[in-house]
Amino acid sequence: MKVSMVAISLFLILLITCAVGRKPERSSRGPYHPAECCISYIAQAIPRHRITDYYETSSQCSKPGVVFITKKGHSICANPRDDWAQDYIKDLEEKR
Repeated sequence: MKVSMVAISLFLILLITCAVGRKPERSSRGPYHPAECCISYIAQAIPRHRITDYYETSSQCSKPGVVFITKKGHSICANPRDDWAQDYIKDLEEKR
């Protein structure tokens, strides 16, 4: 009976160690996944009062992009080279 208890204890310790020791793998792509790349850009400027935040897409994406977040939580891709997008980014940065 003592052997069984020792074996069970060792098994439980091994199981807990494996479960606690697991760490999520970090992506080499950085914080943005390919699904967050801009495939196309919005054609016209979004009204500035609708934008609450933004982030830039990963450099691993096939083309550069900036994603603006609206008050309703929508994500809209824009060309970071567009003058209006640069103005919005500057404005949002000043408010941070």
